[in-house]
Amino acid sequence: MCQVLRGEPSRIFMVLTLMASPTLADKKVPVTIELVLALDCSTSVNSNEFELQNEGIALAFTDPEVLRAVDNMKPFGAAISVMQWGAQGESQIVVPFTRIENARDAKAFGFRASLIRRWMRASATCIAAGLNDSAKLIHDNEFEGQCKVIDVSGDGEDNGGVDLETVRQHANAAGITVNGLAIEAEEKTLTPYCEEHVIIGAKSFVESANGFEDLARAIKEKLLRELRPLGSQSRCSQAIPVLT
Repeated sequence: MCQVLRGEPSRIFMVLTLMASPTLADKKVPVTIELVLALDCSTSVNSNEFELQNEGIALAFTDPEVLRAVDNMKPFGAAISVMQWGAQGESQIVVPFTRIENARDAKAFGFRASLIRRWMRASATCIAAGLNDSAKLIHDNEFEGQCKVIDVSGDGEDNGGVDLETVRQHANAAGITVNGLAIEAEEKTLTPYCEEHVIIGAKSFVESANGFEDLARAIKEKLLRELRPLGSQSRCSQAIPVLT
């Protein structure tokens, strides 16, 4: 029969057990970057525009320059996921975090993106909910990236009733960079709005698309800035802690 350990031996046993048990971080797979592509699925995005978003992602992951950027991230590669967001509580993971180590992986990811179905036509454009759910997805996945990035795309300002500033500050405090893809289809002042109210992080940026027809180019340019080799000062950096 097993005996209950008492006193000093039991404390030693506990220490050895803790030393032998890997932490959650130790169990995670190291990658260069964890990237969430967070897509706007509010009613302002019609069916044709939604398809253009998917096509833009698919084309980007077959572009020779993007494929070279993926190769330059060896040996760790990237972990990328696609999420659709709208109103609070409506976010949907449509492509789970997938490790991309080479050109073949990237092309396969692009093909999966081309098959994405639309899961909602949200009545609200809640950027805060999209950021919050993307941050949770980064926290809970099986990878550990040197950089953690949320790339939120949309064609309108936040109107979801959730405190966007608080959410973006929490993302920054968690070491997550938030970049923006401003689709200026109707709101031609969306880029400065995203610069002031959405993106955060020392190396964060907004890529602007002149309408949905310009998305393929904008997505490619954005990915080329995000998928840079380790040590690149223009790709990302550690987030600046928020003092409270």
